[in-house]
Amino acid sequence: MVPEEEIPGIIEESRLTRTVKEGTRRLKGAFGNIFRVEALLLLFAIAMTLVAFGESFYGGFIANFLSESGIPREGIGVFFTAFFAASALIAIPAGYISDRIGRKIIVVFLFALAAVVFSYSLADTKAELLLLRAVHGAVTAFIFPVARAYVMDKTTEENRGQTMGTFILFTSLAGMMAPTFGGILRDQTGSFNPLFYTAAIFPVMTAIFLLIAVRDLGKGFAVQKMGLPTRELVGNRIFAVILVMFAMLFFASGILTPIMPIFAIEELEMSYTQLGFLSVPMGILYAISQFVAGTLSDRYGRKTLLVYPLIIYVVGIVVAGFSVNYLMFYGAYMLVGIGAAPYATVAYSIIGDVVKQEQRGVASGSVTTLGGIGYIFGPLLGSAIGGIVGLRIPFFLCGLMVVATIVMLFIALPKEKREVSK
Repeated sequence: MVPEEEIPGIIEESRLTRTVKEGTRRLKGAFGNIFRVEALLLLFAIAMTLVAFGESFYGGFIANFLSESGIPREGIGVFFTAFFAASALIAIPAGYISDRIGRKIIVVFLFALAAVVFSYSLADTKAELLLLRAVHGAVTAFIFPVARAYVMDKTTEENRGQTMGTFILFTSLAGMMAPTFGGILRDQTGSFNPLFYTAAIFPVMTAIFLLIAVRDLGKGFAVQKMGLPTRELVGNRIFAVILVMFAMLFFASGILTPIMPIFAIEELEMSYTQLGFLSVPMGILYAISQFVAGTLSDRYGRKTLLVYPLIIYVVGIVVAGFSVNYLMFYGAYMLVGIGAAPYATVAYSIIGDVVKQEQRGVASGSVTTLGGIGYIFGPLLGSAIGGIVGLRIPFFLCGLMVVATIVMLFIALPKEKREVSK
């Protein structure tokens, strides 16, 4: 018998096998470090991507829909206020209920969301639209804050930033693509109703997906009484600073919410397709920025990755206010995508770090409530100024508010004990 090692073919095959195995191992290691997410969380992210796609399909055009429904420009902010006021009012009770009975409560309200979205096509009066906006806000308070709390539950401090970034990456990709299709459908049909019919399908798909593929949504925690929020949360300085940050940034964003799409269509004469397509390049940068910021914050510290990107956000908003054509507007919002994206990922990672697991539903709901307060007043101010003074001024007010937020974070957010996590 000839020994195996003396047969040339076997030697080559053995070397080839070893090379393939080593290459495969290195690839697994590289990509495993990038997407270090459990299969359960991956399925959950896919599910929430569906509902995010549905909401983004028409969400960017709500101000235009209201304008075409006969609402004057200076009065559009009231409808956004109704949405966010209801969301803010319900968010903490929603978080508390999900802490008690588990995150599976999302499924029920996904079906409710489908009904609300479809109802936009049936509303004929200002009162009906206002009521729908309020109900819509209340329903979403049981979905997105609870979803973020679920991700916090399933991660640790070591990988929470990266995992939260991955989760938001998936949902951001949906928000990137959906407005383009919605804008094309609006331009082709000349009506917003087909957008509502289509968007109503996605929450139902999400609910079914969760029931089939993601069965473990938690059974709840033993919480004795409800906090609004609890004293322990209020006494947490870092959490309090993050709440104030969300309120300020949501107020800034709220100023532009009813103005930006109208400015694009009326001042820059963009089509709905062009406005919707803006979400593609912006969404790509937004999603990548969130993921990168979440990952880097695990290693280099949360505060650094929370504050500095906001400077880019300010520059983008100011440039957008000076825009004279859609290309300049596109470029400005690329900067917005890079600068505005990281704060949500990093901030929720901080909340996961400093808040106990059994309180994260309430904590996430508190963020929605404080952010909702910002959105209650922001659209009112933005639509009033936009309708009376001009559509460009709200952009500069938004930038000024973000600058104030940066200063607040530099002063109030404690410096981390470690800058680099090994």
